[in-house]
Amino acid sequence: MEYPFLLLLISFTWACLHVLIASIQLRRKSGRTVLPPGPRQLPIIGNILALGDKPHQTLAHLSRTYGPLMTLRLGTITTIVVSSPDIAKEALQKHDQAFSSRTVPDALHVQHYNFHKTSMAVDIGKSVLTTVLNLISNTFFSHDIASYNSDLSQEFSDLVLGVMEYIGKPNIADYFPILRLVDPQGVRRKTNNYFKRLNHILDSIISERNRLRSSSVASKACHDVLDALLILVEEENTELSFADIKALLRDFFMAGSDTTSSTVEWAMTELLLNPDKLVKAKKELQEVDGPEKLTHLIFLLPSLRVGFVGASETYLVSAGAKTSFVG
Repeated sequence: MEYPFLLLLISFTWACLHVLIASIQLRRKSGRTVLPPGPRQLPIIGNILALGDKPHQTLAHLSRTYGPLMTLRLGTITTIVVSSPDIAKEALQKHDQAFSSRTVPDALHVQHYNFHKTSMAVDIGKSVLTTVLNLISNTFFSHDIASYNSDLSQEFSDLVLGVMEYIGKPNIADYFPILRLVDPQGVRRKTNNYFKRLNHILDSIISERNRLRSSSVASKACHDVLDALLILVEEENTELSFADIKALLRDFFMAGSDTTSSTVEWAMTELLLNPDKLVKAKKELQEVDGPEKLTHLIFLLPSLRVGFVGASETYLVSAGAKTSFVG
């Protein structure tokens, strides 16, 4: 009993010291900053208790005493309260950037919107890979299999890229077939592990679809490629098996994901490194499609000239960095 109590006491003491130090630093900082008037603040907790159970009424009452612009301290957070329409318009419209760094409630961080912050770079390759995986999975499964920050997306993409890496990795057993049984570099073993994990995911998807087709909601089946393949498997004298379906799915995902994402990533990289080509590419899109239209890019490619062609040519040079020897 002594150890849990001692641990709790240490944690409580550390928390109190942390809040006290933050309060002292805040007071020193506030002493150097001219802030609007406000009610008297209690140590550590500030004006939290003063808000009561109806904070909107309390703030309206306090504004009659301290004016339409006042300062409250809620814990360690200094808060400026605006209760005048004119001042609110001034703050939120004319000086909105100055006030855009206001504190965001911690509960809102549960939905982080894919980490789109000004201080965090966007992984273009991963974004494109996620999009391609979803395009393929929607064609076969009628639902997204990946999202930018999901564990399944990361696992699936890691498996696909892992297989692609070891298939293209220089392997001494390819040049000396007598060593294949020994597998000196472990390429066969590692590739087999990737295939097992990939097959496990595909097995779960196929099993779930079979369960759906055999249930009472079978009439609501997706009628996609996977449904068509499963119907073929059930036919008499069919030569198609579940193993064939998994092999087909593996081929589509591996052949269609890494190549596309790498191409787009390199093309965008080269466009950023060549601003003149980027300007020309944007200009061509506007000339061909117009500034307010959204036409699928595939229909525009024959009409594009300098920008995208230049990016494609530089990609052919840059792509050498990702070329693998396959024997």
